[in-house]
Amino acid sequence: MKNMKIIKRAVVLLLAVLLLAISLVSCGGGVTVDTTLTDDDTNVVEYFSRILNLQADVAQTAKQEFIAAFRGYNVFAKDFVDADVDPTKAVAVNMTAAKAALLAAAPTEEERINALTPEQMVDIIYWINLPEDQWNSKKIAETNRNENTVYSFADMMRSSEQKEAFLATKVLVAANDINFDPNQKVPTFQTAEGVALAVNVTAAKKAMEKLRPEKTADAKIFDDYLSNLTAEQVGEIVGAARRAADLTSDKFPQILLVGVGKFLGWMTKYLSFNNYVIGLLWFAILVELALIYFAIRQQKNSIKQAKLSPKERAIRKKYAGRTDQPSMQKMQQEIQKLYQEEGFNPMSGCLPMLIQLPIVIFLYQIVIDPLRYMLGMGPNFSGALTTFAQTARAAGGLGLGADAAKRGTIELLSKINESGSWGAMKSFSYFSNAVEVHDALDMSLLPNFKFLGMQTGFVPSADIWPLILVPILTFAAYFASMKVSRKLSYQPAVQDPQMGCSNKMMDITMPLMSVYVAFITPAAVGIYWIFKCLIGMLKQFILHKAMPLPAFTEEDYKRAEKEMKAKNKGKKEPVLNATDDGRVYRSLHHIDDEDDLPPRGSQDASDSQDGDEE
Repeated sequence: MKNMKIIKRAVVLLLAVLLLAISLVSCGGGVTVDTTLTDDDTNVVEYFSRILNLQADVAQTAKQEFIAAFRGYNVFAKDFVDADVDPTKAVAVNMTAAKAALLAAAPTEEERINALTPEQMVDIIYWINLPEDQWNSKKIAETNRNENTVYSFADMMRSSEQKEAFLATKVLVAANDINFDPNQKVPTFQTAEGVALAVNVTAAKKAMEKLRPEKTADAKIFDDYLSNLTAEQVGEIVGAARRAADLTSDKFPQILLVGVGKFLGWMTKYLSFNNYVIGLLWFAILVELALIYFAIRQQKNSIKQAKLSPKERAIRKKYAGRTDQPSMQKMQQEIQKLYQEEGFNPMSGCLPMLIQLPIVIFLYQIVIDPLRYMLGMGPNFSGALTTFAQTARAAGGLGLGADAAKRGTIELLSKINESGSWGAMKSFSYFSNAVEVHDALDMSLLPNFKFLGMQTGFVPSADIWPLILVPILTFAAYFASMKVSRKLSYQPAVQDPQMGCSNKMMDITMPLMSVYVAFITPAAVGIYWIFKCLIGMLKQFILHKAMPLPAFTEEDYKRAEKEMKAKNKGKKEPVLNATDDGRVYRSLHHIDDEDDLPPRGSQDASDSQDGDEE
């Protein structure tokens, strides 16, 4: 009793310590960050750009606020609302020099040139710098050349004498871009005559204050850097903090799943009116057809086991009424012997299920991650999109918050597509290859995730109440599929009471688990699961009709009993080994005999003789 109390106290203490640790991690995670200067921090640009890239939450927050200040915003201002910011718009652009270069090349286009926006100027410069092969591809794809202002000016300037002059003046988007030489390790912030820098230096300094190091000597240098920070340095720091997004593609064996995912994309585009849900229906049908071989193997296995049912029942009847362990072991031995003689392996029915399990898991990954598998983007591309989606709008992102991509790329793509701000990626200050990231993903290739007015890329919640129907229907489909599966498959003639209880528990717990999964994943996953259950039931019904289980009458069972008795007639039963308690039980063929004494040599006989002597 005393030991039990000690154990209970130890468990309670351990739980308390774990809860305290979790609380400390959740409350204090990311608050402290080591911003100590290193030997590589030789100037303000290298030092500030390095600490802004630290992974701690406080550093990431400071980075967003610092870049927002670089873009001209002050997130600390009273009544500032990030949601009101348009991340696609530039804050300050040197349009004067750019328009002058264009007018020199096309003096008759003054009206169209004066109507150009800063965003169009950025696109023109980008298109002029495209390699020849990429430009030729764009020319082929461009159908409305005359109406597309950006294309027409880029096409004209690529061969114009004013090309170098235009690129030399460049468009200085002081608020959200930096002019730099790609070959330089640290980009330089360039200014041009007549350009008003939109950098909010005051807000940039305030953003950096939370990264002040604790060490006195380092703090003094930090304060000196901060007090003398200029707009040009802010631009250089943002440029130096940029990192290249990883766009590498998948390798073997993941490339096989990409092939399957691209096939799903083909079905979605050409057989499903580009609707993802209808594409999932086709996909579920093809998956069940692909797994038909295993289903046929299972059905044949059930038929074979059902044919042995009369003989198995005869063996069980022979041992009816006996529940002791030796009797049960002997019964199982005879049933196993019957299986061996008839060439039936009860485990053969499990093999197809074990083979299907990893296949189903892989297919689930394809459904939940269309960005990687359907669109063929690399394994780290979703990480780049997540960063873009989670970053504040003032810092050039979409401001979707920390939960922008917790549940697969279906939800992430749905949110990015609905925001309509994918163009902001081209000037996203986190990536040095932001334009390349933007061009790598053609948003027009995305399927339509909406179905019957519901955005199936989102997770069911009270805010989107129609999606609540998905988990409910998932439960109904899963529950029905388990019932139908049990009804159409072979069931032993004699049911183990414990097994019956276990089946009832499975009938409830498994569908409830599917409901839980449907509540924490995008609705498209639950819909796919519904399709799979319904098509699986139809497949099993068709197989049951095409390959029906044998039915037996009472005469068949009696005939099997006689056959088994005739087979065992004259056979001498082997002596049973002693059990753990030292007793040796008599042969079960004596249970109908009227002999009162147990066989000689048994423990019961010894006890009987001891009683007679007394």
